[in-house]
Amino acid sequence: MPGMAGGLAVAVAGLLVAAVVPGLFGVLVAAVAIGFGTGVVTPLGFAHLAASTPRERLGQTMGSAEVGRELGDAGGPLLVGVLAAAASLGWGLTGLAVVLSVLVVALWVGAASRR
Repeated sequence: MPGMAGGLAVAVAGLLVAAVVPGLFGVLVAAVAIGFGTGVVTPLGFAHLAASTPRERLGQTMGSAEVGRELGDAGGPLLVGVLAAAASLGWGLTGLAVVLSVLVVALWVGAASRR
């Protein structure tokens, strides 16, 4: 899923900008990049699930995916908060960027193995 990997990569770039560029400019650039990446990943992910799931299991699959998305919405800030409390906000955002980078690599490897 190259589109999903690309969207996640843009979000990772946004997190890294937020971690290293101080002030309003850094926050604005990071917000645009993270929002764009999320805006690409979410519909592509749900469309892929809908297309690859048997019709009789569609409700269960989409419900499970939504629970997973909500766990990410809750877990991301917790991860950043723990790392920020231990080190700094920059390190917290970098930690989340590392986690998302692992997902980017997993998507690239998965796409390459399906070819």
